[in-house]
Amino acid sequence: MMGFFSGVKNLGSYIFNFRVNKWLDYDMLKRSTTKIVDITRATFSPEQAERTETFEQAMERLNLTEAELQQRLAEFSRLLVIYLIIAALIFAYSVWIAFSYKNIMGFFMGFCITIFALTHAFRYHFWIYQIKHRKLGCSLREWFFDR
Repeated sequence: MMGFFSGVKNLGSYIFNFRVNKWLDYDMLKRSTTKIVDITRATFSPEQAERTETFEQAMERLNLTEAELQQRLAEFSRLLVIYLIIAALIFAYSVWIAFSYKNIMGFFMGFCITIFALTHAFRYHFWIYQIKHRKLGCSLREWFFDR
C-alpha cells in the first residue's frame, strides 16, 4: 500500500509541480538578496584608511614638491570649473527638454547626469580644500562649515 502512494506522489509531482522553491527559483533569489545586501553594506560603510599620516608625511612618501602641489591645485580647480559648467549645461538642457517636449523622463535622465557631474565637482573641491588646509582625512562637516 505504501508503494502505491509514493508512486502516486511521484506521478503527481510530474503532472503538478509541487516544488514551490523551484517555481520561484529560491536559490537564485537568495543569492540575489545576499548580493544586494553586500553591495549596500559596501556602499554605505566608509573605507578605513590603511595608514594614518600627516599631510607633510604624505607629501614626502609620494615625493611631491611644493610646485607639483600647486600644479595639482590648478588642475583640480580647472576640473572643478569644467564639471560645474557641464552640470549647469546638462541641467539647462534637461529643463528645456521638460518644457519644450513635455518629456519628464528626459528631464529625470538629465537630472541624474547632472547629479553625477556635481559629485565629480564635489570630489575635486574637497581635494582642493584638503590641499589648501594641508590636512588629510577632513570630514564633510569640516568642509561644509569652514567659512
